[in-house]
Amino acid sequence: MVAVTMPPLFSGHPTATYALRFGLLTLIYGTAVWISLWLVPATGGASLVWPVAAVGLAGLLFWGINLWPALTLSFFLVVAAGGVDPSAAVGVALGNTLEAVLGAHLLIWLGFHPLMSRLRDALGLILAAFTSTFVSATVIAASTALFITHSFSADLWTSLWIGHSVSLLSFGAFALRWGYRPFFAKSQQELFEGLALFGLVGFVSYLAAWTEFDSLGPVSLVYVLVFLLIWASLRAGPRGTTLALLIMTLISTTALLFGPDASLERAGSLLFGMQVLIGTLSIIFLLFTSITEERKEAVIALGAQVGKLEDALLKISSEDAAKSEFIAILAHELRNPLSPVLSGLEILKAKESGPKEVLHMMGAHLHTLARLLDDLLDITRISQKKFKLEREVTTLQHIIERSLEMAGPYMAERNHTFTKEMPSQDILMDADPVRLTQAVVNLLNNAAKYTPPGGTISLGLVKEGRQAVIRVRDNGQGIAIERLRKVFEPFAGGAQRSKGPGGLHIGLSLVRRMVELHAGTVVVKSGGVGQGSEFTIRLPLPAAPLEKAPEPIAPKKETRGRFSKEAMEHARAAGPVAVLVVDDNEAAAQMLCTLLEHNGHTVSLAHTGLSALDVARQTQPQVALLDIGLPDIDGYEVGKRLRAELGAQVALVALTGYGQPEDRERARQAGFDDHLVKPVSIVDVERILAQLRRA
Repeated sequence: MVAVTMPPLFSGHPTATYALRFGLLTLIYGTAVWISLWLVPATGGASLVWPVAAVGLAGLLFWGINLWPALTLSFFLVVAAGGVDPSAAVGVALGNTLEAVLGAHLLIWLGFHPLMSRLRDALGLILAAFTSTFVSATVIAASTALFITHSFSADLWTSLWIGHSVSLLSFGAFALRWGYRPFFAKSQQELFEGLALFGLVGFVSYLAAWTEFDSLGPVSLVYVLVFLLIWASLRAGPRGTTLALLIMTLISTTALLFGPDASLERAGSLLFGMQVLIGTLSIIFLLFTSITEERKEAVIALGAQVGKLEDALLKISSEDAAKSEFIAILAHELRNPLSPVLSGLEILKAKESGPKEVLHMMGAHLHTLARLLDDLLDITRISQKKFKLEREVTTLQHIIERSLEMAGPYMAERNHTFTKEMPSQDILMDADPVRLTQAVVNLLNNAAKYTPPGGTISLGLVKEGRQAVIRVRDNGQGIAIERLRKVFEPFAGGAQRSKGPGGLHIGLSLVRRMVELHAGTVVVKSGGVGQGSEFTIRLPLPAAPLEKAPEPIAPKKETRGRFSKEAMEHARAAGPVAVLVVDDNEAAAQMLCTLLEHNGHTVSLAHTGLSALDVARQTQPQVALLDIGLPDIDGYEVGKRLRAELGAQVALVALTGYGQPEDRERARQAGFDDHLVKPVSIVDVERILAQLRRA
């Protein structure tokens, strides 16, 4: 056990210190012995309480056990001066000294701390009190029998043991707690509460012990004292509890011995009962107070940990928000330089300049990069709980067909053999078609990516009970068994496949998030490396049947179309349009203007918001393609002013690197008719121009 660390009360030369402590303890202990002898009943025998026991224990515990001779000497001198037989006085002095020495050793061994704010401290004091007094009662009773009465008295031994134990539990607890840290600071409110509490303890104790008003009707005042002790335990802690027990013990003791009704008969009949009552209350409330203090400290410690946790969560939240903001800015900054590259590539395709295979390869990688940026932003928004589904009635067949339109070119590029199995009857769902399409596209792209060229990929859609099941199989690289549980973790890296292409590895994580938002599940099976894999999506079907299947859904989120002559001819079928292009990225703006002019449109160009307003007044455009992040006034303000000056004759299209739902909503509120996210394909621009022109 760890010994308690006591405060240094003396300093200086060890010999001088010991001599000073020895003399001071001899004086204090001797005075306590003289006072305690006054509490011995006039009929003789043991005292009801024995304050000197508390003084001896506290003196040795605080100032050093090696001072025990001071206790023996002072006790012997006082008792011998009172006329007690010297031989008996020596035995009684040794008994009291052994009590203090044994009690101090036990408390140190048990790790006792005088603050008594732990349950172990209260239990240690109770154990030390009953153990040490057992020894002292035996020694004192034996000395009395040997030198005075010549017969051993069991009643005397019992009275000694109980009286000394009660003294250590009441006077001793007070001496240890207040002697260790006697000074304290309290607020004015706490002082008033303390005066009221301890005043009531004294008053009720006086009524119960010194007067005939020892009850309130049928209710004994002892129960009132119990209530006051509970108050002291909860509000004042060990310091207040020990003081309340001391006040109660002193008043009860003096009343029994010196009160108006003190008599031989009364003292004899109430001695044992009073000892038991004080001892029982002391044990109960020392334990209750220590448990209460432990709970308070646990609550304080928990509060401190909760505070640290809240700070950590706030820090994480701030860092997460900063990360999301960084990713959004990063995506915007990456999209800007992609725009002129994509436009330049499409100019080369339109003029058929350069090898078709090289141009096709460059276009595929540009679209892959743009898709990765979209996935990264989506998974960040989902983790921030800022993601919302836009549900509508659709069919899973339409979602599958749209997914094949988007993933088919990549599978064809890798020369995969693709098969599908679809039910003839439409499977209706209330879902977000764009997001489910995104999930299926990611599974198809994942299968194509990790299947060597010339492999086979299959997609099946079936209805099983109240669930729709989509399965995507491949005969590709497969997944190691020990890595199957990690494939849906974002940024899992090599956890997805044993070997193969690199990447951000967020596609499968995004699949799981999108499916879970639809209350579905996605699982993966693989026989191991080289055994292919199978991903299964299960989506719950509506409990009530939907009325009818809708027409094929056009995605709400823009899709960057792959360049083809057929797509271009269809998109620009509505004829030429007068277009104003506003972008501070001169290379991107110039490339887009070249493409539009190549397709027969009339194009004007501006690089700032204010110059765009001037150009618009001169050219009267039918469509304005506005970048949002302009150097002077932003694109939202430019759009508002164009709408105010030109009215409905001009259609406004946001052309920006910011593609979050809140960005689209802000553009809509600013009066924009549509929203395109960089890098944008000329196919998508022409499609919007054709739609706006027809409108």
